Amino acid sequence: LQISWSHLLYHKGRSIIQVAALTLTLGLPITSKIVSSEVSKRLLARAEATPLIVGAKGDRFDLILNSLFFRGSSTNKISIRDYQLLSKENRGLAIPLNLGFSAKGYPLVGTTPEYFESRNISLASGTLPLRNGEVTLGNSCAKKLGLNTGGFILTDQVNLYDLSASYPIRLKVSGVLEKSNTADDEALFLNLQSSWIIEGIGHGHIKLDENTSKENVLSESKSSITANSSLENYIEITDLNIDQFHFHQEKQSLPISSVLIFPSNFKDRTILKGKYNQHLILQPLIPSETANEILNVIFKIENLLNASFILSGLAATLFLITLILLSLQLRKNEFETLHLIGCDRLTVIFLYIGELMILITMSLILAFVSAVTLKNVLVSLII
Repeated sequence: LQISWSHLLYHKGRSIIQVAALTLTLGLPITSKIVSSEVSKRLLARAEATPLIVGAKGDRFDLILNSLFFRGSSTNKISIRDYQLLSKENRGLAIPLNLGFSAKGYPLVGTTPEYFESRNISLASGTLPLRNGEVTLGNSCAKKLGLNTGGFILTDQVNLYDLSASYPIRLKVSGVLEKSNTADDEALFLNLQSSWIIEGIGHGHIKLDENTSKENVLSESKSSITANSSLENYIEITDLNIDQFHFHQEKQSLPISSVLIFPSNFKDRTILKGKYNQHLILQPLIPSETANEILNVIFKIENLLNASFILSGLAATLFLITLILLSLQLRKNEFETLHLIGCDRLTVIFLYIGELMILITMSLILAFVSAVTLKNVLVSLII
């Protein structure tokens, strides 16, 4: 009985090692192929749905990924004046985006109601973020955060070590979007004014009057009262304090990250791109063209990975061959027993090949299931 148990444990352990080795060997290239295919599909679909993007001159890859997928930091910004300039061209719908902030780790997107029309996104509940301090959640965000219309969410601190940075703002959930299977599901949307308040350009504080505490007053004259930095700022926009919020820049100089343009036709897109190609500040990009450049880089990386997978596959194959030869040597008594009970050599060979095929099939299934399970996680890390 002791010999039988040790024999069973040996066979089970050997089978597990073989399946694990095959699963890893097959899983890496399968996962790489599935992930690269999904990235390509999502990137091209999103890029082709956006005819033209205009932003500040700089890294075009960053501009495209930031504007389409709200990924990365938006360091170079343009102004509302540039957006108005593009709108006055009258060659299509221009939609501003202001990015670079987050809430619970999800990107906050400052934009206008036209954005949702251009993306064909409808509401599952509630309304769009029309008022300051309101936020509309992407479908996946709402489910993961467990929030719905009427709830509240606090924005992330911009810089924990910067005392001059703006405080987190408490936003009220005005609505939840329908699922679109795009980057919009993983984002939170608010109006431009709210994004500027989060950025620290606008704020609201206790009203200054003769009743204001002397501790909060920097200077006072007959015509004006100037507050110091100790004056309490509001961290939530309500009906009672919404009129106290104001901006410290002219409206035309307020920043935005980029402008999505949906031209009326191909001719208008060509004219717009040609007109702003030599602009000193702005750069117009056709997302589908830039997306193909990004995919070329991804495919080169994939080819490099495939070469490394071949080497690791060869190493795993040699390891498996060693295991098989060792197994054949250790199972001599088992094969002799099969011969004694009437099995010919061909039957024994078929049994052994069948065992290997079962192991390979199990490894393929495990590798494919693992790749599909990890697909969304890995894709979300890329775009």
